[in-house]
Amino acid sequence: MYGILALDKPSGPTSRDCVNKVTRRLPGIKVAHAGTLDPLARGVLVLLIGPAVRLMDEVHEFEKEYIGRFRLGWRSPSGDLETECEQVVAPGSIGRSELQGSLDHFRGEIEQSPPSYSAIRIDGKRAHELIRKGRDVEVPKRRVKIHELELVDFSNSEFTIRTVCSTGTYMRTLGSDIAKQVGSDAVMIDLQRTRVGPFTLSGACSLQDIPEASLESYLQSPRLAVSQLPMIGVQDLTLRRILDGQRLDWGQIASDYFVVEEGAIEPDFRCAAIDDEGTLRAIIEKQTDGAWKCVKGVAHWDLYPKRSDLK
Repeated sequence: MYGILALDKPSGPTSRDCVNKVTRRLPGIKVAHAGTLDPLARGVLVLLIGPAVRLMDEVHEFEKEYIGRFRLGWRSPSGDLETECEQVVAPGSIGRSELQGSLDHFRGEIEQSPPSYSAIRIDGKRAHELIRKGRDVEVPKRRVKIHELELVDFSNSEFTIRTVCSTGTYMRTLGSDIAKQVGSDAVMIDLQRTRVGPFTLSGACSLQDIPEASLESYLQSPRLAVSQLPMIGVQDLTLRRILDGQRLDWGQIASDYFVVEEGAIEPDFRCAAIDDEGTLRAIIEKQTDGAWKCVKGVAHWDLYPKRSDLK
């Protein structure tokens, strides 16, 4: 089995719990998640199945879309309801217009201080694990990009925002920072991830359906993970040379085309190679001397045989 499963994770289980549940359905097949969702969060969790586990870096780079709800006038060490909340002074004059205006400060590239209760690794350990052991943790700041940010709702001291952002963005921090911009603070009370790149809730499998669902019917093409790259189709002989790590001139590759996306020209830097059955096999990259070489073999024949090889 080889593909990508978008899972609609409910609030409660960890991302690892979800992987374990799918693994029990697919004994002997590798399963991994690309992008952790906190236990309290819900929504799209991308699971990589079989050889697709090698595409984790590519999926990590996709932008994400979230809908988060926050309670104004409260704060907590974790930034959400996982730890004890305390009330802070919430200026009574804060209205929808003030909150709306504060969003302008957070569009584009911004600097965040992620919460110490996070999955970020400090000295090889998860920050939240160190905190729970009584260690003082200083999580380094990071730069992230907010592509889209809108105020969806504001009522009864609670506000909801929709965000499209780069990987590594912490919604708990974003909501808190927005509240601080208007002189208060906020804790996140609900978070739903609605999209990871091309993977959306509409194509996702519910976690509760995993024991009975036909997982193959939910599998999406691994090619979606490299949708940002030019894609070329290469005949078997050349493709096997690529997967064997041989350095090839572009002319050697181009002469063996059978499918080319619009514009049969040499890509600038990197592209994805597929076989004649449409299966993603490798990612190749242009070297400094102009030769092309495999930088990531995704599905060699021993990992995912062609249908013709099985006859």
